[in-house]
Amino acid sequence: MGKIKVFSVIFTLIALILFSYSCNSSGSDKFKVNPEPKIQEALKGGKYLMIIVESADCRYCEKLNKEVLNDQTIKEKLIKNNVVVAIVNAYGNRKITDPQTKKEMEEEAFALAYRVQGFPTIIVFDPTKNFEMLTYINGYIPKSDFANLLDYIGTGCYKKTDYENFIRNNKKC
Repeated sequence: MGKIKVFSVIFTLIALILFSYSCNSSGSDKFKVNPEPKIQEALKGGKYLMIIVESADCRYCEKLNKEVLNDQTIKEKLIKNNVVVAIVNAYGNRKITDPQTKKEMEEEAFALAYRVQGFPTIIVFDPTKNFEMLTYINGYIPKSDFANLLDYIGTGCYKKTDYENFIRNNKKC
């Protein structure tokens, strides 16, 4: 019986270590990049700011990050269209600047202030209008739609026409 007891203690310790590692690595890796420097880059550089509000266990957030934001074409479109992306943890406590009010708040307070109800939530702020909210998208959008959104913003067509007409007119204002 002594060997069985030792075996179960060792097995339990290994299981706890593996469980702890898997929980910590997924949570810490997801939000390891502080969003505040990106927010400041947009605010100081007059760039469009796209804040993506996510939660740690959101599978569509993960899909957006892996399939859309990590795509080289999307990365190039972000640069071309002068858009900076900051990813915010809906339940986080890091301090960030609200682009509209320029006040510092915690990530969770930001999510509450913008009435985020689902994940991911994509909020775009317009530097030409003192970072007024330009668009608010609740939920995952595929890469092609994301690319079209970046072109719609970057060309300034949002000032002249709605998104549906922009797409219907082959991405022309």
